[in-house]
Formats: sequence, C-alpha cells, structure tokens
Amino acid sequence: MKDIIIVCAGNCALEMYYVIKQINMAAQNAGKEPAWNVLGFLSDVPVDLKAVGIEVPVLGTIQDWHPIGNEYYGMGNGTPQAKEKLANLLRPRGCRFASIIAPYTFISDDFVCGEGCLIQAYRIGCCVKLGDFVSINGSMLMSGAQIDDYTTTTGYTVVQSANVGKRVYIGSHAVVTDGVTVGDDAMISVGSIVTEDVRPKATVFGVPAKEI
Repeated sequence: MKDIIIVCAGNCALEMYYVIKQINMAAQNAGKEPAWNVLGFLSDVPVDLKAVGIEVPVLGTIQDWHPIGNEYYGMGNGTPQAKEKLANLLRPRGCRFASIIAPYTFISDDFVCGEGCLIQAYRIGCCVKLGDFVSINGSMLMSGAQIDDYTTTTGYTVVQSANVGKRVYIGSHAVVTDGVTVGDDAMISVGSIVTEDVRPKATVFGVPAKEI
C-alpha cells in the first residue's frame, strides 16, 4: 500500500478521495491489499473536511509544503491553468504525482496515461494517449483521441479521434469530432459540437461550434 496526499481540498479533491476509496474497496473485494493510504490533504484556504464526513486531516498549505517521505501526490484541482501552476510549484520540490483511475472505467490495453491524471471515464477506446495532469470526468474518449497536458473534460463529454492541446477545458455534453485539432488554452462551451479546428485560446459555442 502506498501513501498519497491530495493537493487541494475542494470538490475535485473530494472526488479524488472517493475514487481512491472505490479503488481500495475493489482491491479488498478481490482479496488484495488496498492500493492507497490517504495521509491527508493540502490546502491554502481554511476547510472543514469533517463537515463533509472526511476524517483525514489537512496537513498543511500547498505554498509551504515539501515532501515528507516516499509518498505520492494526487492532483485534486480540475482547472487547467491551476493544475499547471501547482505542478510547477510542487514537482521541483520532489513531489511525485500518481494517476488515479476509477475502477469502473473501461480501458483498452494500449491506453497511455501521463503523470498526475484523474480518470473517471465511462469508456476509453484503443490508441488513446493522455499527457500529464489530464482530468477526465464522466466522459468518453473514443479510439485515437489524443489529449495533452493539464486539459480537463467534464460530464458526458465525448472526444472522438481528435487532437486536443494543453490546458483546454471541455464543457459538459460537448462533442469533439473525428480529425479535429483543438489548440492550447481553448475552451469548448457546454453542449457544443466541434466539427472544425479550434485555434489556441479561442472559446467556441454552438451546434456546430463557432468562435465567440
């Protein structure tokens, strides 16, 4: 069993905590040792975890934190730019980030996943590749999808065989269709269907999606 500390203590961090509990429960049901021991959270703002039924402590602030042993870290933030900032702060200090994958996720054998990801997906097809600190939340990644560092997808998103850049945010119920390239720092608004390339830093919305 490996020790892990969750970075941040907001909603995304709490989701990671419960995904880890599901991973441990699945291991125990299979007669195996639990995978993770959650030591606690890091937070730069006051938070009362006991109020939401979590008994593990807040260990300290992110800004002042340094590794205490051989523990791993989980990226408990879903905002693309914030994830990059936190990773650039903590990795040079020696923090090692684990990728956490919910046990109910269907994953093909050739799936490639970078460091520090949180994967809560319905389905991940073949030949899918994710960079570092990618958050997949209640989404489907179809065969051939390529998603770069720090990007976040949200509920009921579908990414087909597309190339999605860094720090992209894809809103709920959006679809990115085959062959599309989405540039770095773009935002795909809720419910949009992306059928054409999206330039870097653009925000698109609609069916079909247009830049706004």
